[in-house]
Parts: sequence; C-alpha cells; structure tokens
Amino acid sequence: MSADLVLVTGATGFLGSEVALSFIEKGFKVRGTARSQAKAQEWEQRNPSTKGKIEWAIVKDIVTPGAFDEAIKGVTILAHTASPFHFKVKDNLNDMLLPAINGTREALLAAKKTPSVRRVVVTSSFVAVLDLLAPNNGLGINYTEESWNPATLEEAAGSDNPAFVYCASKKLAEKEAWAIAEGASFDLTVLNPPLITGAFHQVVPNLAAVHTSAQVIWSVVDAKEVPHTAFPAFVDVKDIADLHVLAVTKDVAKGQRYLTIGGGYQNWQAADILRAHYPAEAHRIPVPTSREFPTGYTFDSTKVERDLGIKWKSFEQSVVETARDLFELEKAEKVAA
Repeated sequence: MSADLVLVTGATGFLGSEVALSFIEKGFKVRGTARSQAKAQEWEQRNPSTKGKIEWAIVKDIVTPGAFDEAIKGVTILAHTASPFHFKVKDNLNDMLLPAINGTREALLAAKKTPSVRRVVVTSSFVAVLDLLAPNNGLGINYTEESWNPATLEEAAGSDNPAFVYCASKKLAEKEAWAIAEGASFDLTVLNPPLITGAFHQVVPNLAAVHTSAQVIWSVVDAKEVPHTAFPAFVDVKDIADLHVLAVTKDVAKGQRYLTIGGGYQNWQAADILRAHYPAEAHRIPVPTSREFPTGYTFDSTKVERDLGIKWKSFEQSVVETARDLFELEKAEKVAA
C-alpha cells in the first residue's frame, strides 16, 4: 500500500467517483471531498467495497476562500476533479465562470501552501483546447496540447451561448491552475478529456439527475431522429480515471498538459451500437438516415499514449456500459413508481 494520501475533490461526482476508485484500487489512501456527510455516506453505500478505504472531508462550497484548507492537511497528492458541468446558466459569471475559476484557484492555493503536497493533477477539458467558434467546424485545425481555446472572460460573460460559456470556463480555470503552479513546490499535470462515457459509480437517484455526459448517450433513446453530434470526441471514464493515477506517479508527466481523447464518434454510431446490443429497446432508438463523418477538426493524443502508455477502451464498449447503467436506472424508476 502506498504511503501517499490522495485528496480527490468532487469524489461523489461521475468522474471523481471513478478517480477515487482508481486510486483505491492501486493501493493509495484516499480522502474525498463531498458537500455533506449524507452524500459521503450515500456514496459508500453505492460503493460498499470502499468502506474503510476512503475518508471524507466536507467542503460545502468549493469557491469559498480557504475551502480546501482543512481537507488538504497531510495530503501528498491532489486530484482536482470538481467543477461545474452543465449548460443551465442564468448568470454566466456567477453560475459558471467564477465557480470554475475560483474552485480551481482554491484547490491549487491550498496545495501551494501545504508543504506535504508533491504532485497535483487537474481535470481540465478538451474544450479548453477547442475553438468552438472556428469556421467550417474547425476544418484544417489539428488540436494538440499546444492549442488553446481563444475565448476571454469578457466574451464569455456577455455571451448568450451556454456552450461557449462552459468552454470558456474550462480554459480560464486551467489557466488559473498553471498560473498558481508557477513557483510551487508541487509538480502539476493537466488532463484534457472530451465527452466522458462509461459505467458510473456515483449516486444517481433518477434519470433526471444523471450526469451531462450520460445524457448525451441517453438523448439517442426515444428520439425521433438521431441527434446532432455536438462534440465528436470521447474517452471512457475508466481510462481517464487511470490516467489521473499515472499523471501523479510517472516522472515524465511532471509539468505536462495531455490531450486525452480515446477517439472520435458520431451519435449515429451510438444509435447503431444501442440497437445491436439492446434489441429489446431497439424500437426506441431511431435508425440513422446518414452514416457519414462530417468534415472538421482533427486531434492528436499520441503524447499521452507515448508518455503514459494508455490503451483506449473502444467507443462501442464504453457506450454499451453507459447504456447498461441507464437502462437499469430506468427500470428501477419504473419499479419504484
């Protein structure tokens, strides 16, 4: 068992749950943050194998100054996954931009003033890399770790496009992380995943509460036609969770930014996969009228493949596992009704 104590922020969320489980599986002592003791207890009931292997720190609001000061005591590794991921925004600045920026700021500042912290990994996003407003769907652009979303705080604060605001929030939060890491005693690694699919271990009371990533796959079910694919890149949740562990245990990852894309996809592929693997539900899933791959940007994740040796789970397997949990949740809802 490792002597390291890992703090996983947002440990009750979709990605945070998987990150906490990956660290536990690999023998680390884990402390997770949760908004309440009740949420922590619900999570342990959902994941009974973790009992006695995870401790909890209650952080009610990650943007509060000093929010993580208690939680980070004695910690040697910080995995910061907590950040808003939704498009239900009334006030761009206060509902999305500042929570993302300030949540990252508080986590990184806590690490910076805690001498025991040696390694930090921050979950950023592919949208911190992507130029959402690039013409012709980014045709001719090949996104790499050197690419940055050009959106500014001022543009995002005044935008009426929730997706643009979300994309900007991830870029601005990541920039904040790199700025704070300058001169710190810890080494920072940043991961930039796209849409995250796969099985989930968080507590989800009903379909309405399911995380945004799973909603993308679920949007194919009971649709009149296959929905448009907004961000045609994915990674499986287990892959990106394992990369969080590798990011803080491999020397080569120190100070690195990694684009972590498992592959491209289109929603018509999700429809075909669901119809093939869930024949009892096939009547609820539209048959694609087109099976084309639109022209647009490309991306390159060979750096993380080379440095950290990741082998990506296929889109088919990831979608099957996502759908399994969603159909089971739907079935449980109907039984309870």
